[in-house]
Amino acid sequence: MFLLPPEEIGRARALFRTMEMHLALQAVLAGQVDAPVYVDDLDHPHCALTWVEARVYLAGKPGSQAVAEAASNIFVGAMMREALRAERDAYLLFYPDPSWEPFIRLMFSERMPIQVDRQYYSFSKSKLAWQTLLPAGMLVRQVDAAFLVEKWQNLSFLTDEMVSERPSVADFLAKSFGICLTRNDEILGWCLSEYNTHHRCEVGIATRADVRKRGLGTLLALAFVEMAEEKGVARVGWHCSANNRASGATALKAGFEMMAEFPAFLGWFDPALNTAQHGYFALTQDRFADALAAYEKALLLPEAPEWAYFGAACAAAMLGKKERALTHLAGAVEHGAEDGDDFRQSKFLTSLREDLTFNLLLEKLDKRARE
Repeated sequence: MFLLPPEEIGRARALFRTMEMHLALQAVLAGQVDAPVYVDDLDHPHCALTWVEARVYLAGKPGSQAVAEAASNIFVGAMMREALRAERDAYLLFYPDPSWEPFIRLMFSERMPIQVDRQYYSFSKSKLAWQTLLPAGMLVRQVDAAFLVEKWQNLSFLTDEMVSERPSVADFLAKSFGICLTRNDEILGWCLSEYNTHHRCEVGIATRADVRKRGLGTLLALAFVEMAEEKGVARVGWHCSANNRASGATALKAGFEMMAEFPAFLGWFDPALNTAQHGYFALTQDRFADALAAYEKALLLPEAPEWAYFGAACAAAMLGKKERALTHLAGAVEHGAEDGDDFRQSKFLTSLREDLTFNLLLEKLDKRARE
């Protein structure tokens, strides 16, 4: 694959025409975000690859095995180097349609990511007035230079997000916008614009863990959309995982409509971590044989996460492989497990609770916790 010079990115624009809901991608094509764009042919491209932060995009038509191998080399080369510099460990891969999935399997091979479902919402009409949802003692504030110079206990909760897309806080203030929810000198939540392009933006939103499930996300979304409309934004988009029911519900309550549900791939750059995550996903879906196989494969790789021992034990126990489960639990203890409550409370380990070895391992963990 060939890297397009920045001034020639327009050559790939037609390949991405079916992916207009991805505003980060549109920002790249508009020249507003600096990102590499690779194509299979400089003069007549049929296949394209680009990435923005942790979002990877394939477009056009799936290429040959040779193109898949070239894309794989870019992934383990330039893309992984950038991720390491930015301390990113995971990515989301988006593609136009299922015809790409064989190409993706060729591209990633042993590093195959996990297929997940995603949702895209677009704002339609406000259903509530945000002012009626505002609890006593809280304020909705615009994120601007004056706000940032005030003394906040947890300013980094906001500023870390401001620079997740923009190169600096100053750049965010110049090109993006958003609001915060505050109480006294604390920031309780924020809703910020992302990838402002062609009178469009997307939503980045979060509330602090200790104030969730109180409708504050809906409040923030409503107040943000009001600001977006005042600024002339014609379309506000909202992306989330289909499994993130709280996010989808907040979008709907705030007047967004779901426009699309589609598959994507979630992966981790580190091979051992990626493989262990396959085990975790399989365990949560009660696919215990798949989970055990993935966990044990991960444990053979360098720098396997220590939690893979516990996961392997859970899967083995559910398969009735008692000795294997106990061996993996011993590995978990040996590699630094500290919380005996995980052993006691896991629904997957019920069959081991009366076993002597299991309880000796528990005693070791309890002793470690007391030291």
